[in-house]
Amino acid sequence: MGNGIPIINEPVEEKIATVIADDLEIKGTIAFKTSVMLKGIFEGEIFSEGLLVVGPTAKVTATISTKTLVSHGEIRGDVIAEKQVVLRGTSTHTGDIKAPYIMIESGAAFNGACIMERGKTTLPVYDATPEDQQPEESSGAPDTLSVDEAEGEEPKPGEFL
Repeated sequence: MGNGIPIINEPVEEKIATVIADDLEIKGTIAFKTSVMLKGIFEGEIFSEGLLVVGPTAKVTATISTKTLVSHGEIRGDVIAEKQVVLRGTSTHTGDIKAPYIMIESGAAFNGACIMERGKTTLPVYDATPEDQQPEESSGAPDTLSVDEAEGEEPKPGEFL
């Protein structure tokens, strides 16, 4: 396709580092660096430095901070992606999305706002310190990490950002 829109190849489940089965229900915080596929029910927060795939049977109620998100299932919550978000035709998303590149296939349901800034993306930083051990005084600075876009490169057809 010569229109400059990246073609997204679907990640193969066998190549995803961790798969959370469709019969699991999890509440809490997930933080990972590689790739995870959610097939079950998840409620909480997700912090990812890699790829998050929400399977067609998944029901996710969470704030999500990731590099790349591909959704086939149901998400309720805001998403910040450093590189891109793909909502496949079977997906339902209720919440805002902030990412440099967003693709919404025909058939997907999206109810929220999109922000597509291609300069800097601000990602929340995962802090594993329990709440009862947090320092009492705050510097007033937000817990965010500023990430510059990868050398301004445009995506190549067939690859994730």
